[in-house]
Amino acid sequence: MLDLARLAAAHHRVLKDEPDTTVEVLGEGAGAVVRKVYRNRGSRWLQTFGRRCRARREFDNLTAMAAAAVPCTPPLAWSERRRCGLVAESTLVTGFVPGTETLKRVLGTLSDRRDPGTARTRAALATAMGRLCRHLHLAGIAWGTPMPRNALVVGEPSAAQLVVCDTPAALVLGRSLLGTELALHDLFDGAFSASRQRDWSAVERLRLLRAYAAGDRDLIRRCWRTLAKRPRWRHDAGRALAMLRFGYLRRTPSPRPTKS
Repeated sequence: MLDLARLAAAHHRVLKDEPDTTVEVLGEGAGAVVRKVYRNRGSRWLQTFGRRCRARREFDNLTAMAAAAVPCTPPLAWSERRRCGLVAESTLVTGFVPGTETLKRVLGTLSDRRDPGTARTRAALATAMGRLCRHLHLAGIAWGTPMPRNALVVGEPSAAQLVVCDTPAALVLGRSLLGTELALHDLFDGAFSASRQRDWSAVERLRLLRAYAAGDRDLIRRCWRTLAKRPRWRHDAGRALAMLRFGYLRRTPSPRPTKS
């Protein structure tokens, strides 16, 4: 059983401290853990009625990813505190992965794309992101939040080893999602939205898609044509519908992406 008080006494470092979320590293060395505390207030508190708490959802999703051999932060424990049947606060504890930085921050440090070394590293990271999304989708898991801030780069960026670290919106569906609309939602948020086009160049996005499709030229073409012209409003509406359809109604995803 985890003794969080003992770990905190040995070492305590705050990574994030906001009204709704606190993220801390507790302990040192191989036994260190990350504790995430999520607090719900107002309308967000009311929305927790009849639902699993965020910590439980993330724990279950990380457990499914680990079972599918997807690199992710190891899930260790979760707890919740309810008031009137609604979730006031929930806590997730995962293993701490040392020597990591978010992909978002790493890409920010690799801004000089004219430098050959930087270009090679960015290309390797784009390829790794595409492979990570493919691994998830083959395992029947839609990441839900595949933004660079939710992936960790382990060690030197040039080695391009990525780990999933944030998963409360993931959907575990138990069958391959390659070529489905759910997969397109992940790829849009991961590489094709306006924000992601500031993170990845067109060449890097194409490299990411090539890694994702594992050389399937038809899949690459269909995904590029669909995602490159998809407006944000359509993506948001489609994603909300997908969450209703697959997250609540548990329908089966269609086998191929639909064209915009």
